[in-house]
Amino acid sequence: MAEGTLGFTEREFLLFFLVLVRMTGLFILAPLFGHASVPARAKAGLAFACALVVYPMMAQTPFEMPTDVYELTSDVARELFVGATLGFVSLLVLAAAQYGGEMIDTQIGFSLANIVDPSFGQQVSLLGQFHYLVAMMVYMAVDGHHYLIGALMRSYSVIPIGGAGMSSELFSLVLARFSDLFMIAIRMSLPPVACLLITEIALGVLAKSVPQMNVLMVGFPAKIVVGLAVVGLAIPGFVGCAATAFASLRKAIVVLMRAF
Repeated sequence: MAEGTLGFTEREFLLFFLVLVRMTGLFILAPLFGHASVPARAKAGLAFACALVVYPMMAQTPFEMPTDVYELTSDVARELFVGATLGFVSLLVLAAAQYGGEMIDTQIGFSLANIVDPSFGQQVSLLGQFHYLVAMMVYMAVDGHHYLIGALMRSYSVIPIGGAGMSSELFSLVLARFSDLFMIAIRMSLPPVACLLITEIALGVLAKSVPQMNVLMVGFPAKIVVGLAVVGLAIPGFVGCAATAFASLRKAIVVLMRAF
């Protein structure tokens, strides 16, 4: 096969391009790398650098050349789907942490004061953003970003180029991760939510015992003090819960790659 101007044959160029597409899919959605504050050029550069590392290992592997533009489009979509799915599943743990914080904000009354989250491009609550940032630090502390890149590089031995597909098992696993999202969120927010519920009950009893007291004026600052105090005391437990969630995520990624 004739070589191009860069010394690549047509087969080598397409192989490198498909490797790059899978890497790009990961860096679009993966935690930390997919954040809106990371410049698009940096994401493209990281994807290109990882593709350069992986390509020499893939150069001698069997690869069926697409015969027309439809097969090429299908291969590109498959590779993008693999990288984006791994990044999206990893992002769900951080979304669970943020959702748990939003549940606490609803109990305290902070849900009325929202801020703009640049990573998702929408308004989020104060403690939701706080939980998200703490979970992101835990993610980096346990080398979750390094593991995710390594998992994608190892995925080529499990999922050959152009060999990915949408199976019922894969669909079930992704749905299971969605259900885990709510369980993780409840575990992360349970101590503050439980304490705030007890506070609500105590305020209700107080309102019945002392009708002259303006419970609304007393209850709002009381819930803020109790909520923030319990959130601060529960940070070690939150960190441990997040570390456990990221450990289970590693096992889920291995199972997920085998389901493609």
